[in-house]
Amino acid sequence: MYTKNTAPNCPKLVLSSKRSVRVLIVLLIFMVVSILNDFYNDNGTQLLENTPSASVSITNKNATSPPNTNEDKNDHFSLCGRKLYYNNMPYVPTNNNTRMQYGILNWKRSLDKAISLDPRISHVHGRTGNQIRAFFHAFDWARDAGGPLVMHSTGYPMDTTLSKLFLGMTNNYTELESRLGILLYDNIDEQYRSKMYSLGTRWARDYVSTNPEYSQYDMIQHRHYIIQQLYEMSANEMERNPESALEMCKSFHAIFGTDYDHAEENGASTLESLQSIGITKRITKKYTIIHSRSFEGKQFLEESHRHYGVDSQASIDYPPDLIASILSPLNMTKNSILMITDGQDESVAQRLLSDPIIGPNFHVVPQSISTMSGDILLAIFSEVFIGNPASSFSQYITMVRYALGFDKSYLYVRRDRVGDWDTFCDDESCFYYLHDLEAQTHQPSAPKTIP
Repeated sequence: MYTKNTAPNCPKLVLSSKRSVRVLIVLLIFMVVSILNDFYNDNGTQLLENTPSASVSITNKNATSPPNTNEDKNDHFSLCGRKLYYNNMPYVPTNNNTRMQYGILNWKRSLDKAISLDPRISHVHGRTGNQIRAFFHAFDWARDAGGPLVMHSTGYPMDTTLSKLFLGMTNNYTELESRLGILLYDNIDEQYRSKMYSLGTRWARDYVSTNPEYSQYDMIQHRHYIIQQLYEMSANEMERNPESALEMCKSFHAIFGTDYDHAEENGASTLESLQSIGITKRITKKYTIIHSRSFEGKQFLEESHRHYGVDSQASIDYPPDLIASILSPLNMTKNSILMITDGQDESVAQRLLSDPIIGPNFHVVPQSISTMSGDILLAIFSEVFIGNPASSFSQYITMVRYALGFDKSYLYVRRDRVGDWDTFCDDESCFYYLHDLEAQTHQPSAPKTIP
């Protein structure tokens, strides 16, 4: 029951007024129309784009909706017994917002504009680091073209790259499609296959998007998404099939055992077990990884020296005073320092081993426990990573560390005005900027300043 409002100048509410009823009806209609319009804007366009029609026809009937990201999962996943918590990783927006699917904003995926990765192994350019780089850049190419990224179930990148770096790739095709937004060639109607643009690894590797609709932040966010999805798939496969992880976990388990969280604070494995693989001291749980590749990217290092003052030799020679200058401020000189290397230049290890500051805690990861995927994981989990900026292997490790929530990655070094070592470009945005610069050194023009 309404009573008279005694406030001055406040009129009575007359419920019997026909005019008031008409106004209320109009307002209700307006609200309903606004809600439906918002829903259509968020969902309708993409739903129409994803519906098989005369312009888009996908024969895979078993594909599921892409899983939600960080919000709807447990709080972590585990790789080789090491827990990785989502709240330590960069946030990736949920796929519930259809304008942000598969880590890409407004990805138009018309099969008329599909991009197919060339599967021929004989045409693959570069080693694993360059191959995974081409895989990432192919998403940028497909996004800019307005089509889906199409992959074959054999050849590149499935056999040559993804199956070497991750687990659960070749026996979970449907999950791979639903997580990454890629399409498998065999699941596409014949009428569209002949229209696809075939993208080779050389062109994909060096592709740098100039699309004004997407910023560097959009690209970085997509890398976070893809990397998190691939390593989560690997973690799931480890849980389903522990034997599948033997190669990936070989070096990490040899050093820390199979239960990292309950390892001794100063190192997991017994000294006897470490000595059996050539390591004479226990390895601390917080450790540094140095990645040594003696012949990588000298042209890019020379370009970087000319433009930014990057020391073109330091990331090849790794002088002891450089390593000490990085580790001392972090209080890491007393912790284990491990080197993963191709063994091409043994003088680097000998120089560090004989140094009075670095030497007492320095070890080369023995070849008997070294595998490519194992060395990568050991480097990802390190407290500090020091790598070669021209090595696609070092670049990949740094990308994964950022995506999984690990900082303290150092690739770019130079001398300051008084001759002391200085690390720079230690943030993710600058890393990706110079990462793209390397691709642009193969193109007519390249940026000359760091933003």
